[in-house]
Parts: sequence; structure tokens; C-alpha cells
Amino acid sequence: MYNVTRVVHFDAAADASDRAEYVEDVRLAVKEFEALRRLVSPTLPGVINGGDLLVHLRLPTADDAAAVVRSLDSILGSPITARLDGVQYHARRASSRPETPRTVYRALLLRVAADTPEETVEQFERDLLAMPEHIPSIVSWRLSRVEKSVGPTSWTHVWEQEFSDHASLMGQYLDHPIHWGVVDRWFDPECPESVVRDRVCHTFCALEDTVIE
Repeated sequence: MYNVTRVVHFDAAADASDRAEYVEDVRLAVKEFEALRRLVSPTLPGVINGGDLLVHLRLPTADDAAAVVRSLDSILGSPITARLDGVQYHARRASSRPETPRTVYRALLLRVAADTPEETVEQFERDLLAMPEHIPSIVSWRLSRVEKSVGPTSWTHVWEQEFSDHASLMGQYLDHPIHWGVVDRWFDPECPESVVRDRVCHTFCALEDTVIE
């Protein structure tokens, strides 16, 4: 399956009514797309460089996505839009805890330095994928390599999770020892093992139906 994610950053001058109208217009427009999954939801408190609106579509193939992406980006490029971040990718295999409730979808967009050896990239990916073994509030998860990137940063990876609840994402996940003791070294510019460059896009929103399958 082919996935399209867009993170909309509103102009700071846009008022609440303009933002609400924009979100409703996007929701109505996205319903017309022949997508297998659709998510249009304002971001929740605590995002970091995570924008104001999260849009995610799943389509059968990259060819199916081509026309949809053109229409989507045209719709999202409203006068109140300051910037778009986004990724397109063939999703890797997802993992999950079946029959476990989930209420939050989270995506981390990041860029690994281009000169990073492949074996180092693979170890970085293994460390990320080990996190759900230790953090039970991660209900579903998937790590994919980006094929097309939108915005000022050339994203290379998208790390997706569905969480049981917002509080667990902000607490159990971010404060867990595997996060700051194992994974953070890849992100910390003062650590010699760091491979992630630029500011990440840590974004999440309320979830009505599963996105990661």
C-alpha cells in the first residue's frame, strides 16, 4: 500500500473560525478521494514542529496516489497555510497488539544524514522498532523509508504508532528509559553516534479508526 501524509502549519495570524472552516473543507474534500483509509484531524497539545492539522491517506498504489496528491496539495495550499511538511512511502509491515484500544495516531518525520553507512541506518531502525517491546501503550507501529518528501526538510523515515491514550504518549513513551537511554543517542547532536539531522516533526492527533495495518 502507498501512504501520503501531510502536516499543515497554519499562519499565526489565522483566527479560530478560519482554521475551523479550513479543517471542515479539507475533510469534505478528502471524502471524495478513492482512498482506503483517511485521517484528517487537528493536532493535539505537545507536538514539536508538528503543525496544526494532520492528514493521512492510504491508497492502493503510487500511481493511484499521483492525481490524489496533486488535488490534495492544491486544497491544502490555502491562504492561511504557512507551510506543509509531508511524506509519501510504501509502508513496511506493521505490528500491533490485537483487540487493544487505541485513541491517538502519532507520526515522527525525520532525516538521517545521507552519508550514514547502511549498517548504521539498519541498527538505528532496529532500535526504534525495539521500543514497543518495552512500552505497552504503543498499540500499533510501523517504520518506513520515505520515497517522496515535501517541505524544507528532506525526510528519510516516518516512524508511526497508535497509542492507547494521549497521556501515555506524553509520559510513558517520552520518559521511558529505552527512549532516553537507547534511542536518544541517535538524535542528540552532541552524541558521536547521532545520525538524525535537522529538527524532527513530532506530530499526533486523535484517532477515530485505525491507520496502521
